[in-house]
Amino acid sequence: MTRLFTAACLLALVAASPAAANLLVNGDFEASTSQTATPPGWTNIGHTDGVIAYSAFGTPAYNGNYYYDIGGYGGATPSLGDGITQTVATTSGLYTLTFGFSGENTAGLTTVLDVMIGTQLSQFTIVADNSGVFQRPFQTTSINYLSAGGPTAISFTISSSNGIGSNDPLIDGVSFVLAGPGGAVPEPASWAMLIAGFGLVGAAARRRRAAVAA
Repeated sequence: MTRLFTAACLLALVAASPAAANLLVNGDFEASTSQTATPPGWTNIGHTDGVIAYSAFGTPAYNGNYYYDIGGYGGATPSLGDGITQTVATTSGLYTLTFGFSGENTAGLTTVLDVMIGTQLSQFTIVADNSGVFQRPFQTTSINYLSAGGPTAISFTISSSNGIGSNDPLIDGVSFVLAGPGGAVPEPASWAMLIAGFGLVGAAARRRRAAVAA
């Protein structure tokens, strides 16, 4: 009975756990209605614009009404290293950065998006496909980051492109949340295995009681 009660409590805790708060300001760029102004909460690197309404080019929507063009939009041709950044306060623990990304998608072009969390670098190669300019759907990705605590800068920049200004990365729905204190947290599959184990223990206990009663 104790094991069954423990399993039930664990299920309730998992179901009732609130979603972690996004530490980034304006991660979905919905506070940004001007295509020629720096988005609130962010600092542009190398340019002063970049927000685009999905309706402007009929881009497949990902989150809300606006997304961000890493190379800027409506201004001069961007340079390698252009992008956007924001610094957040972190404590010791495991964090997860999640975002959707795409590209301007001019055929034949390839661009590399650099994502920095503190000193941790992740790179994403964006190869234009045949879906049309600004028509490539966004894809979601996540990056884990183990913080020792303190200010943490998060940046998205262009590090390579064979057509700068024509296949610049597009991002939206950017979130940075605390996933767990002090270290790695169990994967969803691990939780499932743990809960299933509790269930098997409970089933065995019931069979044992039924055998004793017989």
